[in-house]
Parts: sequence; C-alpha cells; structure tokens
Amino acid sequence: VTVDDWYEQRRRQGLVSAQGAPQRTPAGITDEDLQQQEKKEEKDDEEALQKARNWDDWKDTHPRGYGNRQNMG
Repeated sequence: VTVDDWYEQRRRQGLVSAQGAPQRTPAGITDEDLQQQEKKEEKDDEEALQKARNWDDWKDTHPRGYGNRQNMG
C-alpha cells in the first residue's frame, strides 16, 4: 500500500480529513522548475525588492528597542 493509497482509505473511512493528506505537486513539475519560477518572480518584483531594501536600511538606523522608552517602570 502506498502512502497515497493509505490516505485515500483513511479519508473514505472518515478518520482523516482531506486537509490532513499531504499535498503533491502536479505531475511533470520538478523542484528545479519551481525554484526557477520563484527566482523569476523575485527578479520581476521590483516594488517588493525596493520595500525590502528600505526596511533593511531602516533597521540599520533603528536598533531593537528604539521606540517609546518612557513608561519602562
């Protein structure tokens, strides 16, 4: 019995919900294809890249705990 068959049997018996079964990638799509697609999307998204750079710059000048320090006790 394969893992997919086991989950299918358990789902039919009502012991495992459909959400509990592991999600499989569609046939014909490999991990390399998914990684290449993610890299392409990251390169295309200039707005997200600029936002991440701005956030990184802000964190450089504002250390943790920089905010309101008056009511500390």
